[in-house]
Amino acid sequence: MIATRRYLCLFAIAFALGPRFAQAATVDSVSDCPRGAEVDAALAQLLRARVDRSTLATVSIQDLGARWSVEVAGRAAVYSDPNRDCVERTKVAAVFAALALEPPDLGDSSPAPSMHESTGSARPARTHRLDLAPAFLFAPGAGQRSSATTWGGSLRWLASGKRFGLTAGLQASYPAVAKVGEYELSLARISLDASATVSWRLGAAEFGIEIGPYGAVLLAHGRGLTPNASSTMIDAGGRIGLRARINRRWVSPFLAVQAELSARHFSLVVDPIGDVGSAPRLWLGVMAGVGISLGGGSR
Repeated sequence: MIATRRYLCLFAIAFALGPRFAQAATVDSVSDCPRGAEVDAALAQLLRARVDRSTLATVSIQDLGARWSVEVAGRAAVYSDPNRDCVERTKVAAVFAALALEPPDLGDSSPAPSMHESTGSARPARTHRLDLAPAFLFAPGAGQRSSATTWGGSLRWLASGKRFGLTAGLQASYPAVAKVGEYELSLARISLDASATVSWRLGAAEFGIEIGPYGAVLLAHGRGLTPNASSTMIDAGGRIGLRARINRRWVSPFLAVQAELSARHFSLVVDPIGDVGSAPRLWLGVMAGVGISLGGGSR
């Protein structure tokens, strides 16, 4: 009796709110309890859209005496009704068919995008930047060689994603003067490097580390060098750099430090004495400049 009342309530609500159609779906009834025409009329009151007349939309009803069955759209149910209440069977069959043909829409349960996601403020997949900066270079002294200091300029291209990226740089310096024993050496340097980079962001600040190889041309000039007063050397080694940046849309200030260690040993020869020392192998640098965005944004 409770189940009957539930079906009646559902039927009454749907009957009052739903739009009416003359016919909804084919009803195939092999008995007079309930009648196919009566089920079809009740079903038409419940459906909100006219159902296509196909095999899946056919409502099949069978009278089994004290029981009866209804089947539609691959769903079936068998009900017990010893009293053979045809009116009740008509209502139950119509409600069952309506729920099978037009399941209730429970709405989209997926969470709505947050304001941050919908405003398109997410960082782009890749950014490109050109860094320009003056450079202060320092070569620590070792053995008989004194330390050397000089300055120059740095140009660096950076392509980075969310965490990883690539960078390539060109750096040139004014000749540095290093004293080796009783002799003075003037050493100019032009280097080119390519590095992999890893970066971390904290608000508008960005911190990164760069590691990769470099190649350089050393131009040495000093009194008594053999075979003449000037010589050119090809250098190569490894580079590591650290940087800190304040990200802005177009121009971003940054501070960077780096260390380049030569993989080769360059002897300095003075005629007629011979080998008096070696050229600096470790160069330290400090750069402070600005990065110019080349597209993709910086935040």
